[in-house]
Amino acid sequence: MTLRRQLSLMASALILLLLTGNLFVTLTNSSGYFQQQLNSRAYDAATSLALSMSNAVADGDKVKLERMIDVLFDRGFFSEISLQLIDGSQIQRHAAQATQDTPAPAWFIDLVDLTIIAAQTDVTQGWQRLGSLTVKSHTDFAYRDLWSMVRGEVIWYLWMALLSLVSLQIVLRWMFKPLERVEQQALDISERNLYELEKLPRARELRRVGLAMNQMVRKLKSIFLEQSAITEKLREESYLDDVTQLLNRRGFDQRLQHVLELPDGHSGVLLLLQVKDFASFNQQQGREAGDELLVRIGEVLDQWRSEHTDALISRRTGADFSLYIPTADMLHSEEQVKHCFNLLSTSVLSQRSGIEFHIGAIFLQRSLVEQGTQSQAPIAIVDVLSKADAALRQAQHQPQSRFQFYAQPTENSERTASEWKAELDKVLKTEAIELHYQPILNTRADKVLHFEVLSRIHDKQGMISAAHFWPMIERHQLAPQFDLLVIKTLLQQLQESKELKQEQYQGIKFCINLSPASVLSEDFHIELEVLFNEYPQWHEFLAVEVAEFAISHIESQLARLAHRLKAQGVELGIDQVGTGSLAFAYLQRLPLSYLRIAGSFNRGLHLALDHKFFIQSMVQIAHNLDLQVLGEGIESENDIEALRQTGVDGMGGYYFTPPITPLASALSWPVSYIDRE
Repeated sequence: MTLRRQLSLMASALILLLLTGNLFVTLTNSSGYFQQQLNSRAYDAATSLALSMSNAVADGDKVKLERMIDVLFDRGFFSEISLQLIDGSQIQRHAAQATQDTPAPAWFIDLVDLTIIAAQTDVTQGWQRLGSLTVKSHTDFAYRDLWSMVRGEVIWYLWMALLSLVSLQIVLRWMFKPLERVEQQALDISERNLYELEKLPRARELRRVGLAMNQMVRKLKSIFLEQSAITEKLREESYLDDVTQLLNRRGFDQRLQHVLELPDGHSGVLLLLQVKDFASFNQQQGREAGDELLVRIGEVLDQWRSEHTDALISRRTGADFSLYIPTADMLHSEEQVKHCFNLLSTSVLSQRSGIEFHIGAIFLQRSLVEQGTQSQAPIAIVDVLSKADAALRQAQHQPQSRFQFYAQPTENSERTASEWKAELDKVLKTEAIELHYQPILNTRADKVLHFEVLSRIHDKQGMISAAHFWPMIERHQLAPQFDLLVIKTLLQQLQESKELKQEQYQGIKFCINLSPASVLSEDFHIELEVLFNEYPQWHEFLAVEVAEFAISHIESQLARLAHRLKAQGVELGIDQVGTGSLAFAYLQRLPLSYLRIAGSFNRGLHLALDHKFFIQSMVQIAHNLDLQVLGEGIESENDIEALRQTGVDGMGGYYFTPPITPLASALSWPVSYIDRE
């Protein structure tokens, strides 16, 4: 029961107590007064009438006696007048009710119960007794007046009670409004939204509560900022270039190596860019001008990178830059490199600047078609960097800015952009996608927390993973439609699943990675709500996630989408944590449920103390905000133990199992795995 209701009930009880007490005192005093007055009036009337009757009784004039009694009786104030003569004759008048209507309810009459005493007096003449006269007052008028008085007082008290309660509610609402703000502040703190109350309550007790809450918020902010600052500083010093704020050589090579080692990793193009005679430029123009040039080049490249999911860009050393862009095939790679070259040559490195630059590129080809469950042999990063460098040297032999591809044979037949578009349109029209599920286990490896949902399509050559066709999805701006298709297909499979209705699967989330384009699309938001309305019982099994590096461009739209999804029971997570450059303050601003550490930090974790420290710091920050932390890309038993030591809540990767299809097999996999362990 709320405090406001308790105070209202207390006030009502107090008013009722006052009313009851007042009525008791009033009835007691008034009934006693009325009783005394009625008895006194009866005695006075009897005495007066007896004196008036003495002559008539002596004369034996009964007609006159009856007339005298009727005159007094007809006034209605007496219920009984009786004259008993000494000769045995009697004249009597009796009335059961003084008024036509009932003077008061029967229960009220029984409650008051006036005691009326009949007044008796002798009728005499001289010293001779002629008879006896009895007069008894009627109580109807007394009951009527008492009932009218009580009823009026009750009505008055009820009106006063109603007015008092309404006034009390207004006063309490005014008094408790600051307390409601404090309550909302506490609820927001539990949702990781930390802010201080600017308008504190006036009441001293509530003001002290507000001050204590503000002090707690400042302390929590301080703790979070200290932890975030340490983690961000470690990330910047270890993986970011201090001039351009792009990845440094180590950060780029580490993430590229992770991509190359993924069993279904992206095919893409690697670019090495070098500004000619940068050392001479530094000497002639000064170090500040050189740093400014590097920053401008980085901004142009970063703008180009923002158009591509999972793209990597770094400053390696001096004026050397490296880029990796996921592409579908060689033709797509050539288009991307040409676009990058044109972007630079028409902006910061145009001919008017007098600065030449060269690009060496290599298409990193993975088999387009998956071969069952067997992973493909990883590509060594040393080899690809060496070949890209060889292409760069060839470009530098040209007299002006040029780009050059490393010549190598291609295994897969090339498709034009229009052919890719036709194939993807066909997939969307026929809804011909296949979903695979990769489990995320808790740290004890005895329970599944999540299933990561991966999509595949089929063509005449076989099954193609999203890693290969997604660059073309983005190029043709089909990401929102494809994300909706994945979600719809998943909801259909969940609805058809018999196993999922079992209690042991309650609480499991199926995680779908959304593209930034989907988050930015208002049509996607609307279609998603329509889709959830079609499957009202199953969308609570869903969780959506976005990559950390995309948050800076989509945060406001992501927050709006997340609040919509939260109302539907859908969780929001952040994928590839550690790959973005955004400060960790977004962890407080967004309604998140979990974080997924990028696989590049988890591989070889037992040998990388700085990676381990970074993950431990992220776990501490996340747990303070009541967020789960998950690790992915695990392929070594040594890394499992090292990851457990960091305090993460779950882990997954090919060490446990490759992606599983169909859904029934994925749901039954944990039982066989745990029994095997």
